Amino acid sequence: MTVKKQNHFLQLAGVRPVVRYVDKDQAVIEIRIDLKTPPEANASPEAWLKSIKSAHHVEALIEVDSEDGFHDEQRVRVNPLTCDAIRVEVVQPSRWWPAGLGDQSLYLLSVTLLVDDTVTDSWSHNIGLTSVRKQSNNGVAIPGDLLINGKMHHIGEIIPVDAIDEDEFLPVSGDSLVLIRGHYGPDLLYEAADRAGILLVQAVPIHPHGQPESDMAAEVERLSLHPSLAGWFVGHLGYMTERIAYCLTSLDPSRGVFRSIPGVSAA
Repeated sequence: MTVKKQNHFLQLAGVRPVVRYVDKDQAVIEIRIDLKTPPEANASPEAWLKSIKSAHHVEALIEVDSEDGFHDEQRVRVNPLTCDAIRVEVVQPSRWWPAGLGDQSLYLLSVTLLVDDTVTDSWSHNIGLTSVRKQSNNGVAIPGDLLINGKMHHIGEIIPVDAIDEDEFLPVSGDSLVLIRGHYGPDLLYEAADRAGILLVQAVPIHPHGQPESDMAAEVERLSLHPSLAGWFVGHLGYMTERIAYCLTSLDPSRGVFRSIPGVSAA
């Protein structure tokens, strides 16, 4: 669909896709869309409501494309005041697997916002259809065993990576688990891991002012798009560990939160 984008009070503030379920027959993606006014509009709350009321139809065009030519789309009515989650189903999905277990299939997910049939904003990102679940013993996560797409997968090596190490090569084996510590990993690192089939665990960095949650929501929104992200690590945050773990579970319910990784520090 080729249409001209025009200014309007309604634009995309954020798009959060979460893979709620995936097996060989079906994948279910839940997409939450948040709206905003463009900065140049400088709209007051009254103007915002007037803009919403004047728009007869606010819709989202959801498109899913695979690298092998698959295409699916649906047009969904959006309530700007509630922004309910949109459910998208993919039949017989090409699932993303760690290296050595299967292909690293990726889909391009695109969201186009239309107000009265006029495109006002758009968003797109590669996603992978995969399910990575942690195993636990009495509630304590065991990073050596992960349930991936319903199959038990043993992690043979845990590799800590600091910012200074990011120019090095990623491991070639899907049996390795890379711990990103001391900082949030850049998009380039996660994109490379998506393509290579390497699992990453992201440690929440220690915040200089003792407020690790101050930038956490934005980082979760950014990194949770990547199928290579296997979970979050918070075991080094002391008295804040449980609070941050709860926040992460709320922000990213599809991934596990690790409180300990044997033999590895996340400082």
